[in-house]
Amino acid sequence: MKLRRKRVAALVMAAGLGILSVAGGSMTVFADTYAAGTTVISSGQEFASYASSGSMYGNYVLACDIDLSASPVGGVQLEGTLDGNGHTIYGAGSGGQSVFQNIGSQGALKNVTFDGTLNVNATQYLDIGGISKNNAGTIENCVSRVNINVDGAKVRVGGIVSQNVGTVKNCTNEGDIYGTISEAGGIIGSNGGALVSDCVNKGNITIKNADEYAYRVGGIIADDGDYDLPQSAVSVINCKNSGDLKTTQAGTGCTYMGGIIGVAMQRGTQTTVSYTNCENTGNLSARGNVGGIISYIEYGMRKNNATVPTPANLVMDGCWNSGTIMGMEQETNAPYNTAINLGGLFGSTSVSCTGTIYIKNSGNTGSLYLAGNNVQEYDTIGGIGGRIATMSDNGTTPYFYVENCKNKGYVDTRASFASEQIGASQGDNIAVTGCDYSGDHYKTDADGTIHAYRADGSKIINQFVFDGRYTYYFQADGTAMRDRLTYHPDGEHIIYLDTKGHEVFTNFQYCPSVGYTCYFDSQGYLYKDQITFVGNNVYYLNANGAMEQNGWFRFANGRDYGYGNSDGTIKADGWGYDPYGRVVFYHWNGMVARGLISDGAYYYSMDNTDGHYLGQFPVSQ
Repeated sequence: MKLRRKRVAALVMAAGLGILSVAGGSMTVFADTYAAGTTVISSGQEFASYASSGSMYGNYVLACDIDLSASPVGGVQLEGTLDGNGHTIYGAGSGGQSVFQNIGSQGALKNVTFDGTLNVNATQYLDIGGISKNNAGTIENCVSRVNINVDGAKVRVGGIVSQNVGTVKNCTNEGDIYGTISEAGGIIGSNGGALVSDCVNKGNITIKNADEYAYRVGGIIADDGDYDLPQSAVSVINCKNSGDLKTTQAGTGCTYMGGIIGVAMQRGTQTTVSYTNCENTGNLSARGNVGGIISYIEYGMRKNNATVPTPANLVMDGCWNSGTIMGMEQETNAPYNTAINLGGLFGSTSVSCTGTIYIKNSGNTGSLYLAGNNVQEYDTIGGIGGRIATMSDNGTTPYFYVENCKNKGYVDTRASFASEQIGASQGDNIAVTGCDYSGDHYKTDADGTIHAYRADGSKIINQFVFDGRYTYYFQADGTAMRDRLTYHPDGEHIIYLDTKGHEVFTNFQYCPSVGYTCYFDSQGYLYKDQITFVGNNVYYLNANGAMEQNGWFRFANGRDYGYGNSDGTIKADGWGYDPYGRVVFYHWNGMVARGLISDGAYYYSMDNTDGHYLGQFPVSQ
């Protein structure tokens, strides 16, 4: 068995958070200890009891997974700290609303997973979050597996939180969002916070409204901007969307849909907004303004009929789209002719304030299509951006720069305005420089099949190709290998090409073809019989390369035992229990101790076969 570390960990054989004591010759293992004043929650009933007043102050920690199904909780005000300690709250949404109404400015929610279904039949406009309706504090290291279904009135939805003016980081949404929705963000519905970082949306978002007029959808944020932002700088960093976003019909109006941001708005006192190292791999389908990263950049909004006084700047840097973008066909009986603006990075812009919009060092390999044959007069498609519009208004001077960006994706030339870079532009102070749209190109069919072509139009076959972001393998028929574990050309190592044809590096990956999660290193090689460390967590990939999880297992050496949690981490934190309720000790590497071990004060005798506790005696004996 091999050990592979992503981060150095201390090697300590001690009781850790557990405390051993001897009384009358028997041994007791006490529960984890926490800071003074911490309230420990061990059941859904206890959580409901503490939340019954409507507000939770002080510090709380979960001692185990809990279930709210029998004790529904919703609309709680969190003014203190809730640390989930890596546990899961099941039954979220059973109360018919978000578990939290608001996380206060001094509140913090961290290290917890919410699992459940939230069904909403709205009679009026509402805010709905997979975890919380509002956040003014901090949400960190949280996961939502809450599926949100909305009927009735149109509402605003966030997979994590609907309205945010605080900080959201290291959060993941895995729940699907579906229904009659006005704004939907995989992580946040409307954002007025200064920092959103390292968040991932894996959930699909589907808007089913009868009229698609002015609805905003973002893989991470639906609306980024607020009238009264207190911050002078806003950052969205290292965020990724892999969920598919779509509307169910073309409707009668305009949708704003972005792989990361629905609408980026300049309001209030903000001076600089940055979108850095964000990525969309999900497929987008709507009519209106659709962009792989941002749908619509709207800078120059007025408040009380006055031009925003401060210069406003937006920077997109190091962002990437590889998702397919589809402009839906307009319905023949629609009362309005709604044109579309599709762009690999941004759909369209309206900039009329003093300041600079700067799109740089970013790229697109996703295909951009028009669905059907009902092409409208002003339909616009650009491999980098759809439509740029700048307007000097009341003495303002806007600038729009696109620099060092790449397009390698297919562009449907049936649009009235179609370009490998910018579909159409209008206004002054617009510059597109250093952009590359030549060389290899990639085309994704409606069924997801991917093709690659040289600049002369010939197919690329029987070779690996790097598109600037991902590595593919194109087979003899010219299609990219997808969802396949296969041998590297060296004939020894196993690699994986995911469902989008991307070779996986330095990441865990669920492989549908084999039905389990694997880990692939920095060279793309499959881990087998290896322990690996990611942050402070320990994982074990067995002899077949499968992540051990959901229970007791034996290491490939045939001797040592370990325990895998539901999230794939393995127990490596000292004293605990085996499946029979017997005391065992989990080493730093997840292996149950066997034989004689010591913490310096006592020797502990652990069974040589399965590691259960037999007895102990002082070191001085």
